[in-house]
Amino acid sequence: MVKRMETDVLFYSGIFPKDMEAEIVASSKGNVANADNVFQWNLIDGLDKCLGRPVSLLNCINVGSYPKRYKRLFIPSFAFSHADGANDYNVGFCNLTGYKRHSRNSATKKHVKRWAKDGKNDKVLIAYAMYESPMLALRTAKLANPDVKTCLIVPDLPQFLSTTTKQSLAYKILKRFRKKKDLYAELKYVDSYVVLTEQMLEKLGNKPHAVVEGVSSDVFSGIERTVPEKKTVVYAGSLALKYGIGALLEAFSLIEGEDYRLIVCGRGDAEALVKEYCERDDRITYAGILPRSEVLKAYRSASVLVNPRKNEGEYTKYSFPSKIMEYLSSGVSAVAFKLDGIPDEYDQYINYVDGNAPEDFAKAIKTACDDEDGSHARRAESAREFVLKEKSSVVQAQKIVDLLKIR
Repeated sequence: MVKRMETDVLFYSGIFPKDMEAEIVASSKGNVANADNVFQWNLIDGLDKCLGRPVSLLNCINVGSYPKRYKRLFIPSFAFSHADGANDYNVGFCNLTGYKRHSRNSATKKHVKRWAKDGKNDKVLIAYAMYESPMLALRTAKLANPDVKTCLIVPDLPQFLSTTTKQSLAYKILKRFRKKKDLYAELKYVDSYVVLTEQMLEKLGNKPHAVVEGVSSDVFSGIERTVPEKKTVVYAGSLALKYGIGALLEAFSLIEGEDYRLIVCGRGDAEALVKEYCERDDRITYAGILPRSEVLKAYRSASVLVNPRKNEGEYTKYSFPSKIMEYLSSGVSAVAFKLDGIPDEYDQYINYVDGNAPEDFAKAIKTACDDEDGSHARRAESAREFVLKEKSSVVQAQKIVDLLKIR
């Protein structure tokens, strides 16, 4: 009997290696790509468990450019192992604004081409995010070896990636043109997709795909649930006006009573607005950027976790906010607007805002905080059980294994 060879799986990632995470956060100026980092690590963990062996990582750390957004000029090359027996490599590059693109892409091409042409087993290349370097990795692999199966994980569509509203019209037009012209043209080298919502295929084109809207993980298992003395609302994430932070501040200001608190964490174009509200209302605290461990503790010490993104704009069809999955995993009540990209199976676990007015948002927050009959606490616990069972890393990664027929 002929033994079937294991598939050679390479994951082109943008993770923070575990022993570098603190340094990366400390060296970053502005927001850190925590959501992308967590999502990728969860998928990698799931793939490892489904396959019974670690996938190989070719990693290109996702940080801002030097000197404006990151303190270090050079990102080092080094071998590492994300798990026992793993054969991983971090792509080094010069991080200087303007030169970063060439340096990173040159290193990526060299390593991907070598892997694609080494003659070992059937090959699958999975690349994370519709950015230039991952798309280049897929194209390089396909041109070097047409037999390589290529799969693109698409957490966001490129034309909806910007979180700031402060851009010139010329910049917006140029960015939109380049994203569509360059990145969408590269999809011809992609055999299959992993998408967050089915609607993404309207833009990507219909190819074999799996829908993985998010991945739950039991990161809260070692963090004690503490009931706060005050009714505490927590938001942690991008302080982008387009994502509704202004609406949250306005809604909270309508809630009367000294026993309510709002804690806001993160950075973005609405920082000044957050600080302005803090000065007007001493119940609001701006905590800035916190280490992830502190954010998780803040979640477990809250009465309510809130996602202020409204179901406005085309992009909501193509989005499942990563914080929704994390909120549901926490066992704490989640208040949010029903977005087109959130599947109906989540409806019984999320406290949706009934309407778009500030008063509607305030009412939903207050009702969840007060929880007079305990129903919100029970719903939160049911939500935690649901996502840990039905949306675990193994369950979600198995969809990718089945899609790509990895053995």
